[in-house]
Amino acid sequence: MENDDRELLRRLFAAATALSETTQEAAVAGQSSALAAPDYADAARRLLAAARGVAALAEAAAVIAEPAGEGARAGRESSP
Repeated sequence: MENDDRELLRRLFAAATALSETTQEAAVAGQSSALAAPDYADAARRLLAAARGVAALAEAAAVIAEPAGEGARAGRESSP
């Protein structure tokens, strides 16, 4: 694995960590019994958006980390 890929992976995981903290904040906010329905909906939207972001970052990391010659990155090293 090239150093550039390692750095990219490190940054993807750091971004996923930050978004995971956002999912936690939204989930904690949604546990309050004092919220109105629009507030629960807002917490749910924030939770869903952050979770989708984490999933996208995880998918990107998986593609980058895949050994050469397998899956979505097959042929990358042989490209011009």
